[in-house]
Amino acid sequence: MNHLGSMSALPTMLMWSVVLIAAAVFSGRWTFHIVSDTASYLQYAFSPASAAAAEIRSPVYPLVLRLLTSLAPTRSSALQLVVLGQILLHAAATSALMLELRNWKTSCQVSFAVAATVAIGCTFWDNVSTIATDCPAMSVGVITAVCMMRGWRRGFSIRLSIATAAFVLTAIGLRPAYLFLIPWTAISLFLRPAEAVAATFGHRVRDGFVIAGIPVVTLLGWCVFRYVTVADFSLLPFGHQNMAAVTTQLLDNDELTAIPGKPGELASEIARRRVEVSLGENLRATSNKTSQISDSDKAQVVRTTRAADGLDLRTHGDPSRRADSYMTLENRWDAMTYLVVVPAAAHVIQTHASNDAVRDADIVAQHQLIAELDKYIVRSYPLRYARWWLLAMRRGLWGSAANIVMHPIFLILIVVAALITTVRCIHPSRAETNRTSVTQSLAGVRAFLLIAITYGATKLGFVALTSPPIGRFSDAAFVFVPGVIAIAYFAFQQCLRFEGMNKSLSTTH
Repeated sequence: MNHLGSMSALPTMLMWSVVLIAAAVFSGRWTFHIVSDTASYLQYAFSPASAAAAEIRSPVYPLVLRLLTSLAPTRSSALQLVVLGQILLHAAATSALMLELRNWKTSCQVSFAVAATVAIGCTFWDNVSTIATDCPAMSVGVITAVCMMRGWRRGFSIRLSIATAAFVLTAIGLRPAYLFLIPWTAISLFLRPAEAVAATFGHRVRDGFVIAGIPVVTLLGWCVFRYVTVADFSLLPFGHQNMAAVTTQLLDNDELTAIPGKPGELASEIARRRVEVSLGENLRATSNKTSQISDSDKAQVVRTTRAADGLDLRTHGDPSRRADSYMTLENRWDAMTYLVVVPAAAHVIQTHASNDAVRDADIVAQHQLIAELDKYIVRSYPLRYARWWLLAMRRGLWGSAANIVMHPIFLILIVVAALITTVRCIHPSRAETNRTSVTQSLAGVRAFLLIAITYGATKLGFVALTSPPIGRFSDAAFVFVPGVIAIAYFAFQQCLRFEGMNKSLSTTH
C-alpha cells in the first residue's frame, strides 16, 4: 500500500482509469444508456439564438455531444465515447482527491480508501453510463472541492482561483443544480480548518471575488442574453415546474382557486387537473402536446396513474386536499410535475394567446407563469414552505444513507468491516506497537471532513428548495460521506490497536 504514496499524477490517473473502466465493464455499466433526459441534450438547438435561449438545458453538455457526434463515425460510437469520457473525467477527479490527501500527509491507506469510496460512489454507480449530466457534473464538483483543499493547504494563487472558478462554472454549465458551488466556495474561503495556510481577510475577499465573481458575471451575461432574445431574465426556462409540483401540494383546492390574477388561473387549472388525474379521468386535450396523444396513450396514462404508487395523487380519499405528509407529497411529485403542472401552464398560456404563438415562446411564457405562482405561494404560506424544506432535508439525509447502504459494493465493505471489527474486539492484535499511525496527519482528515460536511449540507439545502431530495438529486451531495465512514472505521481500528498496546504494556510491567 505504501508505494501508492510515491505515485505521481500520471500513474495515479492511469490506475484509476483502469479500475473504473474495469468496474464499468464487469458490472454492465460500459454500454451507453439512454434516459428520458437524453433527448433534450441531443436535440439542443444552437441556432437561431432565440431557439438556444428557449432551450430547457444549459449548452455545455449538448456542445460536448455535438462535438463527439461530429468526430465519431456513427451516433452509437459517439455516445460510447461520451461514456468513456465520463469515466475518465471521474478517474481524474478521484486521482486529484487521492493526491491532495497525500499532499496533506494523510496515510496512503486512508487516502486510497477515501478516493475509492468517491470513485465507486452512488452517483457514479448509477449514472456513469447514462447520457445525462449527473455523473460528469458530480465529478467536476469533486474537482472543485479538491481545488478548495489545495487552496487551504498552499494558499489561493490567482491561477488556482481562476481554475476553481472555471470548474464551478463548468459544473453549473453541465447541471444548474450545482449553483450551490458559488456560495459554498465563498463560504469555504472563510470557514477553513485550523491547519490551513494563514490568509488575511483582504486576501480571502480577493479570492472570493475571483472564485465566485467569475461564475456570477458569466451567468449574469447568459441571463442578459436570454432576456434580450426571449425576454426572460433567468438561467433556463426550467425548474419552476419542479417547485410548483411541491408548492401546489401545500395548498387545498379552495386555497388554490382563491389565488388572484393570472397565477390564480394557473392554480385553478392545477386544482382541477390534480382531481382529474387522481380519479383516473381523461385529461382534456387542451394543449398542443396533449391533443397529439392517442386514446390508447391516454388510457395508458390513466392506468399508470391509478396503478403505480409513485404516481398516485390520492390522499385521504380526497384529491382536492393538500398532501397530508411528506411522503405523500414526494410520491406524487413526479405526476404533479408532468401530468398536472406542465399541461396546466400550457393550457393557460394558449388560452390567452391571441394568435398561434411560437412554441419556443410558449415554453418561456409557461415557465414565467409557473414562477409567478411559486413566488406567490411561498410569500403567502412561508411556514408551510419552511416546514417542507426541513422535512425534505431530513428525507435527504436518511434517503442517501439508505442508498449508501444498499450500494452493492459498499454493503459488502460494511459487512466485512463489521466482521473485522468484531474479531478485533474479541482477539485484539498485539503486533501493532511499531506501526505508524494510520492517519499520520490529522490535518488532511480534518480538511476532508470539513469539505464533506459543508459540501453535502449546502447542496442538499439547495436541492430541497425546489424538489424532493431523492436518488440522484441527493446522492451527489453526499459523494464524500462514504469517505467519512472509511475514516471513522480506520480511526476506530486505531483506537482498538492503542487499547491493545496499552494492555500489553501494562501486563509486561
